[in-house]
Amino acid sequence: MSDIDQHAARIASIVEAVESSPDETSRLQMFELLEHIDHLHRTCVWRLFELMTELGGKGFVERIAADPAVKTLFVLYDLVPTDPLRPVQSDVTVTPPNASGFIPLRNVGGRAPAWKVAFSRNDLPRGVLKAVEIDGVPVLLCAIDDEDRIVAYRNACPGGALPLHLGSLSRGELHCPWHGCRFEIASGRQIGGSGLDLEPFGASVRDGVVHVAMNHSPEKKARDG
Repeated sequence: MSDIDQHAARIASIVEAVESSPDETSRLQMFELLEHIDHLHRTCVWRLFELMTELGGKGFVERIAADPAVKTLFVLYDLVPTDPLRPVQSDVTVTPPNASGFIPLRNVGGRAPAWKVAFSRNDLPRGVLKAVEIDGVPVLLCAIDDEDRIVAYRNACPGGALPLHLGSLSRGELHCPWHGCRFEIASGRQIGGSGLDLEPFGASVRDGVVHVAMNHSPEKKARDG
């Protein structure tokens, strides 16, 4: 990894030198070149990551990412977080908060939702996408208004494994950074297409803490790796 660190340090110094260059034309061309290289690499690495996840599941990706060089690559392209946020799973029974919305039966597997404590409500600004991992499941959360309404979805473009927290929010629409599809953030419904909707979770706020209902069946978890 020392070799990788040396190259990273050299890249940083070159970029710094380019930024301070008085030749504006050359500086702009260099940044354009870097943008095209980044887009090419990012597209290829993201596709490789998606195929790895589809073929081997999340556990397979985690085993590969245990290698420092592979993890560095995945972190560079925002495929795994630098410091994964793993919400605390309480060892005691969590009192179910008052859910603000109806949870479809298909999403609870005929069982009562298993509410988990996520994090402080103050750490979720309105209109910001936040990615967390709860019991090994990637979850995307967003506060959509000033009345503490929280929505939660599986953090993956439907039918795949690529994360959505790298997308953008505009006028109540979540734009997928991978395929260009759009979803209504309040409902998870896909806009202008016949594809799958986002997979929802129950979410609510109680005593200043965000709670998420983790309710996947064992079969679903097994398929996820």
